[in-house]
Amino acid sequence: MPASQVLLLDHDRASAELISSVVTGAGEQVVLVENAAAALDAAGQADLVILGLVRGGPSALEICRGIRASPAAGETPLLCICQTDDVEERIGFLEAGADDVIARPFDGRELEARVEALLVRVRGSEALRPEPPAPQAPAARVGDLTVVFSPKGGVGTTTVAVNLAVALAESRPGRVALIDMDLQWGQAATYLNLAARHTVSELARDEQALADPETLITYVRSHSAGVAVLPAPARADEVELVDPERVRRVLDAMAAAYEVLVVDAGSTLDERTLALFEAAQRIIVPLTPDIAALKTFQSLREILAEAGGLEGKMVLVLNHLWARDLLSLADVETSLDAKVAVELPHDPVLYAKASNEGTPIVRGSPKSRPAERLRELASKVSTPVPVGDSDGEQLRRGRLGGLLRRS
Repeated sequence: MPASQVLLLDHDRASAELISSVVTGAGEQVVLVENAAAALDAAGQADLVILGLVRGGPSALEICRGIRASPAAGETPLLCICQTDDVEERIGFLEAGADDVIARPFDGRELEARVEALLVRVRGSEALRPEPPAPQAPAARVGDLTVVFSPKGGVGTTTVAVNLAVALAESRPGRVALIDMDLQWGQAATYLNLAARHTVSELARDEQALADPETLITYVRSHSAGVAVLPAPARADEVELVDPERVRRVLDAMAAAYEVLVVDAGSTLDERTLALFEAAQRIIVPLTPDIAALKTFQSLREILAEAGGLEGKMVLVLNHLWARDLLSLADVETSLDAKVAVELPHDPVLYAKASNEGTPIVRGSPKSRPAERLRELASKVSTPVPVGDSDGEQLRRGRLGGLLRRS
């Protein structure tokens, strides 16, 4: 196995020599840099960054934040060396994005163990990461796209989207991406126990990443289930940074890198959401068996019908949130004059447990009835259908925008 490249910034000569000796003694390569700018420039090419004492210019804490915020180096592991044993200093580095912290004075054996532990994680993630595909022209979208949306909140949209993506990845690991387009309050990453280092609003503004799949994959978080996750913005006020055209460009770019896309679109209907509907092969609509949910569904269907036949993309999922329902399956289907594709059974514990622990039901409780039904849903949407921009799609865009602008 080739030696890993460890980037070291430490202005304490004795400390730098000790660290270099330990790391090279473990069979790894050390690259010394002199300042913050050099560290930020080279971090993206390193397998591990070690930050020690920094004099002059940005502090080690600021450099840590800068590396973690960089699209090129955001996934590079960071080991920070505290100059004291003060717990506040440790917490500061961890909050800034450090993967591990060690305090001076340290034992060389402990340092070696921590370095090797971080490098083992890197090697493991690289082994699971798919080879990036060759760059494609953005207009040639071929990825299969499923949008999960409900006009009524609290009906399980994120649960369905997350479990659908994980279930689809079971047969195609590394080729499925989950995009959180619930731009104000999206929590898809939380449901997978992933920290959001980069978000869809950042990707939407990065022209290089939108044009180059190899750069794009630095924005996603890889889940052990084989799903690439593009989290929602960290702040609700970032929603305005992603206009409908940016939504389309993000979809095109992600489709160039992944075979299957699943989008959690939340419950807000605006022109961004409608851009998702236009691009999708199917729109999964979770709803609960109650009058309010049926009324909001009817309203959504009318809007999509007026937009040019988009209601034909809708796939209904009936989610039994309560132990006793007022409306039966037959009541729902009769009222809506539509068939329900899948019913999700009630469970008093499983759904809440899965979301709070960050373990999808299809992985954490694979033999449960909810997991079986979620896999059934995945089987119904598992056949990719190529799509492309057409004159018909352009016409629908105009109709959709006009519908939303009606007073």
